[in-house]
Amino acid sequence: MRISTKAITTLLLVFLCVNFTLSDIPGAAIDKKEINKKLAAIVKYEQGMSREPLIAVEKLIRQSQNQPEQRKYIELKLSELLSEVTLECKSFICRQLWFIGTADSVPAIAELLKHEETADIACYAIGQNPSPAAAKALRDALDKVPETVQIRIIHLLGDRRDTQSVEVIGKLVFDSQSEVGEAAIAALGKIGGTQARKILVEVRGKGDSELQFAATDAYLRCAEGLVAEGKVKQAMVIYRELAGKDETAIIRSAAIKGLADVGRQEAVPAVIASLHDDNRMVKMTAMSCVRTMLGSGVTKRFAAELPKMPPDEQVLLIGALANRQDLAALPAITTAAGSPNVEVRKAAMYALGHFGDASCIELLVRAAESKTPEEKKAAIFALKNVGGTGADDAIIKSMQNSQASVRSQLIEVLAERNAVGAVPALLGEAVNPDTKVRRAAFKALGRLGGKKDLPSLVKLLVKLEDDSNRKEAERAVVVVSRKISEQSRQADAVLANLQSEKRVAVRCSLLRVLGGIANGKALETLTSASKETNPTVQDTSVRALAKWPNAAAIETLLYIFQTTGNEIHRALVLRGCVRLLASATGRLVQETLWLYEQALHHARRPEEKKLLLSGLANVSDLKTLNMVKPYLHDEAVKAEAALAMIKIAGTIMKTHPDQTKTAMNNLLAVLEDEGLRNQAEDIIRQIQTLEETARETER
Repeated sequence: MRISTKAITTLLLVFLCVNFTLSDIPGAAIDKKEINKKLAAIVKYEQGMSREPLIAVEKLIRQSQNQPEQRKYIELKLSELLSEVTLECKSFICRQLWFIGTADSVPAIAELLKHEETADIACYAIGQNPSPAAAKALRDALDKVPETVQIRIIHLLGDRRDTQSVEVIGKLVFDSQSEVGEAAIAALGKIGGTQARKILVEVRGKGDSELQFAATDAYLRCAEGLVAEGKVKQAMVIYRELAGKDETAIIRSAAIKGLADVGRQEAVPAVIASLHDDNRMVKMTAMSCVRTMLGSGVTKRFAAELPKMPPDEQVLLIGALANRQDLAALPAITTAAGSPNVEVRKAAMYALGHFGDASCIELLVRAAESKTPEEKKAAIFALKNVGGTGADDAIIKSMQNSQASVRSQLIEVLAERNAVGAVPALLGEAVNPDTKVRRAAFKALGRLGGKKDLPSLVKLLVKLEDDSNRKEAERAVVVVSRKISEQSRQADAVLANLQSEKRVAVRCSLLRVLGGIANGKALETLTSASKETNPTVQDTSVRALAKWPNAAAIETLLYIFQTTGNEIHRALVLRGCVRLLASATGRLVQETLWLYEQALHHARRPEEKKLLLSGLANVSDLKTLNMVKPYLHDEAVKAEAALAMIKIAGTIMKTHPDQTKTAMNNLLAVLEDEGLRNQAEDIIRQIQTLEETARETER
């Protein structure tokens, strides 16, 4: 049934009329009778009774959000009720007055402050009331309430930062029990101001130990308040006072941190003094300040302290200075890198890696020659990470002048730094007499070389006199060739050298590279080379084709399988062919099956048939099932054929249930293996279940 647009409109109008009351209209008249009725319903509320009347009042208050006169009336009526309702109802009213309370409800709430059973709910209701009358009511109640309520009120006045209560709260510091005194001290710290600070100083001078500690903590809070007000100079006076030797470690640490955060250069002497303090907490706080302090010249002044400290503290200060990333610390840390202490040297080198520049390279290279593994590791880390203009050039220069053992490491460093400017120097190192250096150079060239470097890299490969680094050179040529964006041109540099090359070892090397590049031209060349009479060239080509990464080589591999008399080559290309057929997702099923059929036709050994059957098992098609079936009668591959049929059946049983069931029954007729029989029977049961489900659905 369709409902007309007119009917929908009518329903919406009815809904709006029902739900849109006068209380929703700004300036609407107050229905005092209705309000009084709802408020009267909550007077006798006790826990366990229905909350419906309370919910009605809450809704009434929400609806008055944009009705100031109505809300004012509700507040006044709730205030009047406070003297005559149950304790549970008083609690409910106070929660509502916390939300809507103004100066008008303060007198009624103030009465509740006088009684211990209602003091807590009264404090809740009045604590956030923004009117000055609320603060006055709290102050007036201080000497009329029990100690527990007194503490609550003191905290509220402190949270309100009520400056007018400083005098009355100050009197409670010495004239009350310790808990009241501590609460008063904490409140003075929150309120702040000259008078509050004066009282706190007095307590710090003559109070008992507990009050003194509380006053000191509050004094710190005063300093924080001054900072928030922008009165930094006054705050620094307090921080300096509290950073003195007579204070506890925790207070001194907090004061030093505060001083460092706001004092900049003026705070440096205090932080430096703390770096040499006997107390570990103070010392560690100062170390953290070194990391974060702002100001011109600060780093240099801290760095000057480095040689004055014991080794373990030098390590910490070096880390803090490194965190600043300021070159002003570089001379001091460079000097520390020559320390007699190994831990200091290591810390200095790691720091140089974070913010050093080219001037550090020579020092770091010398450290890389160290016999200590940990120092060598730190130096290499720094060399890989040191920044600044000229750092790469400095490393290249050091590499060219270093011993072979370090030279290979510096080549690796250049590769890690992605120093493409090092390619000319690395091309020179690729002919270094040291095998390890040559290997590192070819590896780096593969990472750093580009299209313009490819001809030189291929020439290096061609000129290699032995095979010790041939694998690395070939890999480098492949990697750089693949960086050429136009795929059809990736093998050109290699092909240009191959045409004129007569040496078998070099030709084979270039053919392996073509196998790694694996584009159309490379495939064509390798296919042709696989037919050459030279057995080494032929073997290299076949092996490269067998590793081909895409389906383009399937026909070539199948041709070699059909024509070669080399059993090793047959095994290699057949494995490659099956691998590529499995990955050729875009190839049509019929074409794939035809290729498998051709391969099976030429398969002579059981191992070859088993491999092909395992590949066919992944082709989900009814024709595949029929292709595999004849091999159930070949005892040499019967088990593999059965496994293939079961796997294929599992994928096509929903689309071809009858043919699949017949195939599984045929399989059971010739199978003896219990495990395989169970799998075949399970597929038959699944098909039967599907058929029963289909019949039930039809009914």
